[in-house]
Amino acid sequence: MATATCNQNATFNDMGDTGTSVYRSCHAPAIESVNDDANDDSTIPARAACESSQHDDDITRQLAQVDALMRTSLKAPADWPATAASLYHLSTRGNQLRARLALLSGAAYGAPSQHCIAAAAASELIHNASLVHDDLCDGDAQRRGQPSVWRRDNPNVALCSGDLLLTAAFQAAMQSDTPAHCLALLQLLTDRTSRVIAGQSIEVADTARPDRQCATSTIDNNSQFAQARRISLGVYLEATLAKTAPFIALPLEAGALGGRLSNDQHRHIRRFAEAVGLAYQIIDDLDDVDLSAVDHCQPQTFHAYHAWPQHWPFFTHQLPDPAWHTLQRCIRHASAALTRAEHLVSHFPEQLGAALLTILARLRDQLQAHRQAMPPSH
Repeated sequence: MATATCNQNATFNDMGDTGTSVYRSCHAPAIESVNDDANDDSTIPARAACESSQHDDDITRQLAQVDALMRTSLKAPADWPATAASLYHLSTRGNQLRARLALLSGAAYGAPSQHCIAAAAASELIHNASLVHDDLCDGDAQRRGQPSVWRRDNPNVALCSGDLLLTAAFQAAMQSDTPAHCLALLQLLTDRTSRVIAGQSIEVADTARPDRQCATSTIDNNSQFAQARRISLGVYLEATLAKTAPFIALPLEAGALGGRLSNDQHRHIRRFAEAVGLAYQIIDDLDDVDLSAVDHCQPQTFHAYHAWPQHWPFFTHQLPDPAWHTLQRCIRHASAALTRAEHLVSHFPEQLGAALLTILARLRDQLQAHRQAMPPSH
C-alpha cells in the first residue's frame, strides 16, 4: 500500500506517553453533566484527581479491547502462515496512535464506546496492513526494531499477511454498536483505502520515474530533465494528497462518525488531514536528500512525484546553488501547510485539538531540523 503514506513512524507512531497523557486529559464526556451547577469549588481538586485516574483506566481498558478485536478479526487459524505472520507483526506493537486518535475523536463527538473501539481497531488494522506492504515494496528489513514480515517469512507471505490485515479491518468495523454505524464505518474504510491504493499506484507506475526518462546531469530549462518533467504541480499535489491525507483523516473520521459530527466539522477534519499529509510528505521526502553530495541531490535521481524535483527551479543557470533554493522552497511549502493545519485545530473540540497540536509540533521539529541542516546561501 502507500509507501510514503504509512511509513510515518517518526511522527505518527512516536507519541509515547504523550498520547496517553493527552488522551487522559481529553477524555471528558461530550455532553455536560446535568449536575455541573451543583459543583462546589472545594471539591474540584479531588474530583479532578479521581477523573484523571478514571481516564487512565479508560484508555488502558479500551486499548486492550482494541488489541483483542484486532486479533480476533483476522478470522483464520492462528497456525496458517498469513495469520501467524499477521499476529507476529501485531505483536511488535507500535504506539497505537491511530487507535488513540479514533478513541479521542469518538469521545469528543459523543460516540458510544463500542463504536469507538471498532473504529480504533479498524484504523489500526488498515495502518498495519499498509506497513507490511510498505516494507515489502521498499525492501525494509526491519519494522519497530524487529525483522519485517517479508524478511522473517518471505515476500509472498508478507503480501498475504497485508491482505489479511486489510480484510480484518472490515471485520472489525462490523463490531460497531449499531447497523447504521457499521455501514457508515465500512463505507468510510472502503473510500479512504481505495483512494490511498489508487493514489499510490500513480507513484509506483514505471512511467513516473524520471531517472528512466533522462540520463543527463545538466539541469536547466532546456535539459532532458525539463523535457521529461511532465508532471504539473497540480498533478503532484493531487497524487500526494491521495496517498497521504485519507489515512490521516481516517481515525478522526472513524471515531467521530459514531457521534454528532456536523458537515462543517467533517470538512475541517478533511482539510486538516490534507494540510498535514502534504507537510508530512515533503518533510519525509527531504530525508532522502543528501546535500553533501552534488550528484545525489540532482532532481533526475528522484522519483517524479518526490518533493525534490517538484520544487527544483526551472532556470538553474541563474542560481549559484539550485539545491539550496530547492530546499528553501520545500521548507516554505511544508511550513505553510503546517500553518494551515494549526489554524484548523481551532475548529475541533479543545481536547482533541490538544492531541493534534502535539502531532503538529513534532512535524515542526522535523522541519526545523531540515532548516538547520541547510548550507549557507551563496
